[in-house]
Amino acid sequence: MKKIFSFLMAASLSLALFSCQKDNNSTNDGSLKDDEENTGGDENEGSSLSGSEYVVLTLDEYTAKELGSKIKANYGPDEVTRFLYVWEKTYNGGTCSGLNCYGQAAAWTSLVVTDKGWSGAGWVNKEETPAFVASTSELADWKFHIAYKGPAGKAHIIILTWNDATYKFAIGNGQLEDNGVAYTAIAPVSGTFEPNVWNEYEVSLADAGLDYTQTGKSDNIVSVLSGGVQGTTLDVDAIFFYKK
Repeated sequence: MKKIFSFLMAASLSLALFSCQKDNNSTNDGSLKDDEENTGGDENEGSSLSGSEYVVLTLDEYTAKELGSKIKANYGPDEVTRFLYVWEKTYNGGTCSGLNCYGQAAAWTSLVVTDKGWSGAGWVNKEETPAFVASTSELADWKFHIAYKGPAGKAHIIILTWNDATYKFAIGNGQLEDNGVAYTAIAPVSGTFEPNVWNEYEVSLADAGLDYTQTGKSDNIVSVLSGGVQGTTLDVDAIFFYKK
């Protein structure tokens, strides 16, 4: 199917996709109060923020400030060469409610499947993307991270792309088919999917088999598919690569 792209500007994202409301359990700077847990009680909570280097596509400003100089590159939308593209207008903007995956009163990406009968979106760089892994021996030290919350019985496919090579896996709960192949959702970091709270997912770049030691061509960096059921919502946050 031909891909017709529409891109979502940051200014409109902040209004249409990211109408998050500040929660009473958050502090004045947007951070979560000490007694609040927002990821379903995951005992590994915080481990995704204990890395040594980060390459970011989406991350809230409070968490980015905490990571500071650990963020080596930001390849998220800048409305110049990098965009969040929606294919043939297959998603509309959703509405955020509550706190994000790190307990911040901040925005995340919320998309809702339209009536096109399929869906797809991608974080794309229209220029080359610099390599960010020093050597192939370090690929095992790097992970791809994405957080997701949604109901039971809904899976979404994530596609990592680098120099025409792709790696696909599913997050959420259940299965989703793409081109005749059914992808079963992998387990979150916690080990068990919990509906309607934030679940963190990670994939080793060594397992993905993509060579991030080479400069990447102009292409999608990360893409998402949510199937064709109108009204299916995809809420994702904290999309980044990080080194242990």
